Amino acid sequence: MKKMKKTKKENEDKGLKRKRSCGVLRLKSEEEKKTLNNNHSRRHFLPCERSHLLLIMSDLPKDLVEEILCRVPATYLSQLRYACKRWNRLFTKKRFTRKHLDKAAKQFLVLMSEQCYRVYLMSINFNGVPSVEIKGKHGLTGPQGDFEIFKVSHCDGLLLCNNGEYNRIVVWNPCTGQTRWIQPTKIGSYALGSYQDNEYGNTSYKILSCCDGDKNAFEIYEFNTNLWRTLDVNLDCELEYDDCGMSLKGKTYWFASDENEEQLGMFLVSFDYTTELFARLVLPCQSLYNKAFSLSVVREEKLSVLLKHRDTSRTEIWMTNKIDETKVVSWSKFLTVDLKPELRIFGHISFLVDEEKKFIVLCHLVVRSGVRIKQVVYIVGEDNNVKQVHSGFASSLPNLFDYIPSLTQF
Repeated sequence: MKKMKKTKKENEDKGLKRKRSCGVLRLKSEEEKKTLNNNHSRRHFLPCERSHLLLIMSDLPKDLVEEILCRVPATYLSQLRYACKRWNRLFTKKRFTRKHLDKAAKQFLVLMSEQCYRVYLMSINFNGVPSVEIKGKHGLTGPQGDFEIFKVSHCDGLLLCNNGEYNRIVVWNPCTGQTRWIQPTKIGSYALGSYQDNEYGNTSYKILSCCDGDKNAFEIYEFNTNLWRTLDVNLDCELEYDDCGMSLKGKTYWFASDENEEQLGMFLVSFDYTTELFARLVLPCQSLYNKAFSLSVVREEKLSVLLKHRDTSRTEIWMTNKIDETKVVSWSKFLTVDLKPELRIFGHISFLVDEEKKFIVLCHLVVRSGVRIKQVVYIVGEDNNVKQVHSGFASSLPNLFDYIPSLTQF
């Protein structure tokens, strides 16, 4: 009898070991590693996989579990948040979401706004014949019905969207579904940026409102106080509000010009969300006679500018070194391409840079008689081969950017 009980217990132990071993193998298999590291994968965990994962993780110390989870890409964590109450609580803590933003493997997905006032997730293939594929679309429904997304900017996985009348804005995390609807006090252009709030002891966010008709009328909305206040600054130049502005490392950048120093041409102006001050940043070359210009962020590390000369089809793409508070910003030429006149690429342009494969992706707004007709997406390589990969109805300004899904709370 004792022998039978012992045998039964040994079998149970072996079964448990097999389950745990199976789970470990699933997590350590080469195929799984490859899938987790694929930036464009949309893989979903199966119920049996979640069970194996929970079984393994439940035996680990709490601090070690947190260290593991903060390195898992946000799109996978969003699938796991309801698998365990403890994890769900953890994923909503600002301390963890900030830690996750700093340590998790980055998933660079391409978002663009287009027809029906939605944002589209795009997959771009640079291998062989370049192509794009629309992976999914996302829309917003607010207190007054469907929200018409006209312009989009982003920061830390959060999207700042405003409508065509610029009288409604919303901050939205597509990965978690969290939104905050904000009523502006004046009509203007808006930018979103992060800063370290020493009073509250966390990373928080502000919205800068640039009021129409007055270059020195600025307002700041603070997320921690949920209030607007007037910003007391004097700006000695004109910002190009048609450009959405690009946020990087606690600052937003715009193109600007100074009528008192016309010989300078265009330059960049940054706004620091910590000091709440503006500063100038020179461009790599004098851009007095450019037919088109655009600003982009590369891998959340660098700035890039596109400058198309007025009298030729010559177009230059320049890139900075990694932006850091302690470093002086310097420029280097990334690519020079010939955008033929028949492409009629000028005015509103949005672009992305693939630094490794030496490609740029252009999103161009086609306008006829002042009416937006369509948005066209081109891929251009260092071989100067321009390929159209997408065309669609335009209901908004070109907004093409690398988007990093995050669990950021606000």
